[in-house]
Amino acid sequence: MDQADGKETAMAALTTRTMSRILMILLLITATALVVGCGGKASTPATGEVRLAEEDLEQAQRLYAQLKREFSLRRDRKTLELAGNLLDYYRGFERNDEVLSLAIQSAYRLGDLRQALALTDEFMAKFPSSPLVDQRLSRGAEIALAAQDTLAAADYLIRHYNRGPERATRSNGEPAAGSVLETLTVDQLDTFSDRDRALPVWPYLQYLQVRKLLEQGKYAQAEAVGDEMVLLGEDNTWMGKVRDLLRGGHDQPAMFTRPSGPVNVNRVGVLAPLTGRYAVLGNAFVDACLMALDQANNETGRQFELLVEDTAGNPVNSALVTRRLSGEEGCMALFGALMSDPTATAAVVADQYGVPLVSPTATNDRVWQLGERIFQTNLTGFYEVRLLAQLATTVLLKERFAIIFPDDPEGRRNAEVFTAEIEAFGGEVVATASFPPQGTDFREAILEVKEHRPEVVFCPASVDQMVLLGPQLDFYHMGALPLGLSNWNSQKLKERAATQLERALFPSDQALIPPEWTAEFEMRWDGSNYPREASALALRAYQSLRMLLDTMASSGAANRGQLAEALTRRLANRDFEAEGPDSFASVVRTFRSQQVVPFPAGLFTESWELTEGAWAPADSTDTGPGDPPAPLGTEEGTGSSEASPDSR
Repeated sequence: MDQADGKETAMAALTTRTMSRILMILLLITATALVVGCGGKASTPATGEVRLAEEDLEQAQRLYAQLKREFSLRRDRKTLELAGNLLDYYRGFERNDEVLSLAIQSAYRLGDLRQALALTDEFMAKFPSSPLVDQRLSRGAEIALAAQDTLAAADYLIRHYNRGPERATRSNGEPAAGSVLETLTVDQLDTFSDRDRALPVWPYLQYLQVRKLLEQGKYAQAEAVGDEMVLLGEDNTWMGKVRDLLRGGHDQPAMFTRPSGPVNVNRVGVLAPLTGRYAVLGNAFVDACLMALDQANNETGRQFELLVEDTAGNPVNSALVTRRLSGEEGCMALFGALMSDPTATAAVVADQYGVPLVSPTATNDRVWQLGERIFQTNLTGFYEVRLLAQLATTVLLKERFAIIFPDDPEGRRNAEVFTAEIEAFGGEVVATASFPPQGTDFREAILEVKEHRPEVVFCPASVDQMVLLGPQLDFYHMGALPLGLSNWNSQKLKERAATQLERALFPSDQALIPPEWTAEFEMRWDGSNYPREASALALRAYQSLRMLLDTMASSGAANRGQLAEALTRRLANRDFEAEGPDSFASVVRTFRSQQVVPFPAGLFTESWELTEGAWAPADSTDTGPGDPPAPLGTEEGTGSSEASPDSR
C-alpha cells in the first residue's frame, strides 16, 4: 500500500512538472505568434518608458526568476536563452539591465569573449543610466584585456573614469586606467584625447602624449601638445606634471635639451597680429612699439632692438613664434601679443623658457598666473595696494584700517596684500569683512567693521559693486575715508556714486606710467592713420614698452632672471620712493564735486616740510563719506585748476 502511494505521488509530481513545461512552451509559442503577427516587432519599446501589460509583466517576472536560478546553477547557455527571450519580447521590463548584465557574465563564463564584449556594448547603448554601468565598464575592460583588445579596454576604462574620477583614481592620484593607457601609442592617445577634450580624463591623456613624445625625442611635438593645455587652471595636477617634463622640476631635469641660443640682453621680441582680422590693431601696436624703441634708445644710450613676429591673432601661431623668439633668437624679453588667447599661449611657452613676457593689453586678468615671469601692466593691483598703504600711513598718518572686500580670489588676494603692507608701514588692520561678489546688500559687512571705528576703509571692489556699496557706506555713516583701486577711474562710478564717495582716494589708472611718456606719445602719434580703438591700444603699447626698456636699462639686468626680478619690484611698487605728498599727486586721484581730480598734495606739503612728515592737517581727510566734505584742494594745492578725469 505504501509503495503504491509513493508511485502515485511521484506520478503526480511528474505530471505537474510536465504540465508546467507544456504551459511554458504554449506561452512562448503564443508570444512568438503575437510578435510575428505584428510584423516581427516587439509589443513594447526598448526604452522601457511604456509599462508592460499586467499579464506580460507577470510572465516577464517568471522568466526573470527562472533566469536567475539558471545563472546561479551556472547553466550559462540556458541563461543566455532566457535573457534573449526577455530582451526580445519584454523590452519594457524594468529589470532588463540586470538581465543583460547576467547574460554578459554567462557569455564570459562560457569563454565566448566576443559575445561578452558585444553584449557589453549593447548594455551601454540600451541602459546608459543604469546603476550597473560602472560595474559593467570596469568588467568590460577586464573582458577586453582577456580578448587582447587593448583599445576596447582603454575605451571602457576612460568612460569609467569620466563618469566619476574620484571612484576611478588610485591612492597615488593616477587614474586606475593608467596601466592600460600607458601601453597605447601616441596616435591612439591622440584619438581618445580629441574625443574627450572637455572631459576629466583629457589632461591625463595629454600628459601621457607629452611623456611618450619626449621619450621618442620629439621635442617640438611634445611642446605643441603641452601648449594645448594652456586654459587649464594652475592647480591642475597634470598641467604641472607636463611643465615638469618640459622644463624640469621637483628635483628632476627636463626630459629634453631645449634648443636655445645665447641671450641677447638688448633684444625684445614683439608679438602682434599683423595679418588677419585684427591686422589694423596689430599694426598700430607695432608702430607704437617702434616709436617707444626710438625714444628709449635716445634717452638711455642703449641700442635696444625689436624682433617683430606676426601671430595673425591665432594662439597656435603665437606659441610657435614665441618658441622661436625665446629659443633661436635669444630674446631677453617678450612683449605682446595684444589679445588674451594668443597672449595666453605665448605666456605658457615663454614661461617654459624662463623669458619675461610683458602684456599691456590682454583683458583676461589671469594671464599673469600662467608663470612667475608673466607681467600684465594693465593690471597693477600689487602696485596700487602698496601705493595706497604708503600714502595713508606716511602722508595721511592714519593708524586704524578696515577692509571690506568681495569674497572671490582677487578680493581675498588684495585684502591679504593690503593687510601685509599696512602692517609693514606700522599701521593696524582692526577689522575685515567680506561680501558675496553678486551681493547687493552690504549692511552686515559695513556694520561689522564700523564697530571697530577705523579711520580708513579699503574697498577693493569692482565699479558695479561700488555703485551699490558707496551709497551704503554713506547711508550707514561709516565715518572712514574710503580707498579703492584704479578701476574707480570710471565714468559710471563718477556719475552714480561720486557724491557719496567725495574725497575717496584711488590710484590713477596710469599710476605706473610717468606723465611725460604719455605726452611724448600724444606729440608724435598721428591718430588720423588709425581708428580711435587702435590709437588707444597704441598708447598702452607705447607706455608699457617704455616701462620695459627703461627697466632693462636702469636695472642693468644681465640675464632673464635678473630682469624678471626687476620687473617684479617695479610692478609691485618696491622701487617707488615717496618724497613727501607731491610724490603722490601724479599717481593718486580723488572725487571732488563729482569729478576725478589729482590728489591735493598742496594741503599736506607745508605741514610735511615743517614737521618732516610727522603731522598732517586734522581736517584734511578725517571726515567720512557721509559728512560735509572739507575742501581737498586749491589751484595751488593740486598744481592745476583743471584736471581731466581718468576714465575707463
